[in-house]
Amino acid sequence: MTYDLGLLLAQLPLMVILPLAVGMAVLVSIVGTWVTNSLYTVEQLQANNRVGAAKFQFIAEVYAVSLGLALIGAFDHFTNAQTSVQREAATLEALSRAADAYDRPEQTSLRTQMKAAVRDYARAVVEREWATMSFGVASFEVNARLKDLSTAFVLADPITPRQETLQQNTVEWVREIGELRSFRLTTVSRSLIAMIWLITLVGTGLAVIFPWFFGSPNIVVQGLMSCLLSAFLVLHLIVVLHLAYPFVGETSVSPQALIALAR
Repeated sequence: MTYDLGLLLAQLPLMVILPLAVGMAVLVSIVGTWVTNSLYTVEQLQANNRVGAAKFQFIAEVYAVSLGLALIGAFDHFTNAQTSVQREAATLEALSRAADAYDRPEQTSLRTQMKAAVRDYARAVVEREWATMSFGVASFEVNARLKDLSTAFVLADPITPRQETLQQNTVEWVREIGELRSFRLTTVSRSLIAMIWLITLVGTGLAVIFPWFFGSPNIVVQGLMSCLLSAFLVLHLIVVLHLAYPFVGETSVSPQALIALAR
């Protein structure tokens, strides 16, 4: 699956993609079961049951491994993105608290500048960059706010021993903010590779089509089982899709931690 197609599908509301995907899977299963039972007699299809069952079991085991790897990989990708945002917010909170250490009367302007730099950076990320980073596009405004943040803390002139000790940490925290932002912006380029999507989709197709060539005296029951299997597999694919694009759609990572700092 190409990135553009995956991004487009992940942007669809769940109330749209769920009934659409499941409905298409059910429709394909019904049509496929009807076509094979129209072309072949029940006796001809039942002859495939013994040999086909062994092959289908092998396909199911391989597919289960592939789908499991895709789910684990996508979930790990999602949690890493979520953790990165939380760490970025926590580091910004630490910088905001560190500004309180510059409490001398002559440092009032510096302290105000530091807190404003933290607030403006968080606000720019939420209002400007959050909507574009799903495409891997950085915001020029956030670039400027990050520079302001660096200037406010790195170039601060400590007076007390406590401030001198704290500045060593704040310089490291500013550097960490830059790294976390870069990680957040490159999340889209580290999604599931096309080969994983190809194997998963091919496996899903085989798992859906293979039961069509089995025979049963009750075609209604056979069709119902095929529909349930198809719907079940499609639901898994939707989960993988939304986990693979953590900053897109209704299930995306929330910027709530950064919103609290932007106020």
